Amino acid sequence: MVLDSFEFDELDLELVFYIRDELEKLLGNKATEVLMKSTLLPLLQSDPLYVHHYDEKYWAEQIYLNYHRETKE
Repeated sequence: MVLDSFEFDELDLELVFYIRDELEKLLGNKATEVLMKSTLLPLLQSDPLYVHHYDEKYWAEQIYLNYHRETKE
């Protein structure tokens, strides 16, 4: 997973990897690709307090739902 274009601290990265782990349960090997294409990383960069307010299961579910909404269109 390439995160070079973002400046995340250790807690941010930990959350990102936990979210990826939850997404893997839902999407298998597509999890990293879907996570990287989602709006989560820019949101985490711009508003980390908001993102950290929710847990990894919440974010994985939101990313999963958005992915399925986009792929159905």
